[in-house]
Amino acid sequence: MPTDTWHAYAAAWTAPTEQRRALLERHVSPQVAYRDPVTEVRGRDELAGYMHDFGQGFPGHRFAIVAVDAHHGRSLAHWQLRGPDDVAVQAGISHAVHDAQHRLTDITGFFATPAAGPGSGVGAG
Repeated sequence: MPTDTWHAYAAAWTAPTEQRRALLERHVSPQVAYRDPVTEVRGRDELAGYMHDFGQGFPGHRFAIVAVDAHHGRSLAHWQLRGPDDVAVQAGISHAVHDAQHRLTDITGFFATPAAGPGSGVGAG
């Protein structure tokens, strides 16, 4: 089940607005906490906004889940950011805590950020 959740979550990053909202409602807790090296947001609406901004900055890109490890209500997803040519341009990992409905409740993404500093990194899963 965590693998399906991660695949849906990854798809939400670049889905059209209504599809993103539906994916988040099904797979992410309303009070989700999300953080990565670039930002920290709380709640589905803030996460949806961050995802939207990401999509605007990286048109044609998508996240692909490579592997998921899970136990005891926690999971670790290994992912790639793939460009319009479907070639991986970045890789990272994300850790999450799941609620009783298997939704993501607390997500932390890890990836390398460019040397240019805050605001210049790639937001991700």
